[in-house]
Order: sequence, then C-alpha cells, then structure tokens
Amino acid sequence: MDFRTVVLSIMAFAVAPATYGQATKPEPEPGYDPATVVAMMATVTEVREVPQGSPLSGVHLVVKTERETIEVYLGPANFLKEMAVHFAINDRLQIIGSKVKLRVGFIILAREVRKDSSTLYLRDQSGTPNWPPEKSRT
Repeated sequence: MDFRTVVLSIMAFAVAPATYGQATKPEPEPGYDPATVVAMMATVTEVREVPQGSPLSGVHLVVKTERETIEVYLGPANFLKEMAVHFAINDRLQIIGSKVKLRVGFIILAREVRKDSSTLYLRDQSGTPNWPPEKSRT
C-alpha cells in the first residue's frame, strides 16, 4: 500500500461516522404556516397511525382530491380517541389546513376537518394545536 492509499483509507473512516449521523437524523416536524392554508374536499384512501417518537406521531389520513393524493396530519392518537372521532376509507371530508413542504413532498397540517355535519377543530387560526403539549400525550 502506498502513502496516498493509507491517507485516503484513514479519511474514509474519519468521515463515515459524521456522514452516517447526518443521514440518519430524523426530519424535524414542520410548523403550521397560516400563509399556506388551503381548503379542499377530499376522499379518504388510507387511515394510519404513526408511532410515538416519530415526527408527527399520531393519526394521518391519505386523501385524494381532484388534483392530487396527499397526506393529512390530524393530531395525536390519544387526543382523537378522547374526541371519539373515527375516519374510514371512502369518507368524504372538507379539510382546512396548512400545506407544508417535507423532504419527500408535502403534507397538510389539519386545522379543521368537516365530516357530514360535524366539524373537528384541531388548531386555532394561528395553528396552535388544541391538544395538550407533547409531554402529556403519553
């Protein structure tokens, strides 16, 4: 092995842990932005729960509008259970929320969701959640 090969090998081992730490860092949770509020009619195609410890843990809907299929974050699962709210595939909803960009696309942070004649208020006009702070979500 020549000197250049040894130096390059040492550099590769030194850089690898730093690169690995950056690549595995979870994406920070996006913030609600009143400037990006959208209103839409949509049909639910999937209901899922993202586990605690993940960004935006809680209940997510995948919905289809006339123009796109997009994910909608509702809020913590325990909060929605306390509200006795249930969503199912093919539910027709009116959604108001902030459309924010993630690394992999967009997500709607829901403020209001209307199903039939009921409206679920998840956030206030500025985007502050109506559920308790994270430490009490357990």
